[in-house]
Amino acid sequence: MNNKAFSLIELIVVIAILAVLAGVSAIGIGLVSGKPAESCANKLVSAIQGNRITAMGKLDAHLEIYEDDDGIWVKEVITEVGEPDRVTTVRIGDKGVKLEFQITGDAAEFWRPVGDAGHPLILRFNRSSGAFHDLSLMGASYEGKYCVAIRSSKGRTVKKISLTYLTGKIALE
Repeated sequence: MNNKAFSLIELIVVIAILAVLAGVSAIGIGLVSGKPAESCANKLVSAIQGNRITAMGKLDAHLEIYEDDDGIWVKEVITEVGEPDRVTTVRIGDKGVKLEFQITGDAAEFWRPVGDAGHPLILRFNRSSGAFHDLSLMGASYEGKYCVAIRSSKGRTVKKISLTYLTGKIALE
C-alpha cells in the first residue's frame, strides 16, 4: 500500500510546534518593545540622582527634561559664580517613548506630557536639604507646585518614578 497523506497525529504535532514557536516569539517581541521605556526610566533616575548630588555639593544645578522628534533628552545646567554655565545634554529615550509627569494637586489619572507647549520639565534641588524646589522655573503657573511622579512608557510597558519632594527621595517602580 502506497499512502502519501499525512496522518491526523502528524498534523496535530506540527500545529502544536508552530503554536509554541508563535507564543515564544510573541513573548520575546513584547519584552523587546518594552526595553526602551525601562531604559529611559533608568537613565532618568540616574540623571536626577546625579543632579541632586551636584546640587548638594554646593553648585547651583538643575535638569531640563524635554522631548523632540529624535527622542527624550536631559539637559543638566550647572552654574558657578563668575563662570559660564556648564551644559551637558544627553539623550535618554528613543523615539516612540512617551514621558509624562504629575504635579501636586493633579488627580491621580492626570498626566502631563513632558515638553507640553514647548516647555521642558525643570527639576531643581535645595542645596542644603536635598529636597526638590518647586517648579517655578517652568513659569508662574507652576509656582508652589512640585513634581511627584514621572512615567516612561512604550507599548504596554510603563515604568513610574516616584519623587518625594520634601526629602528628594527618588524611587523607580
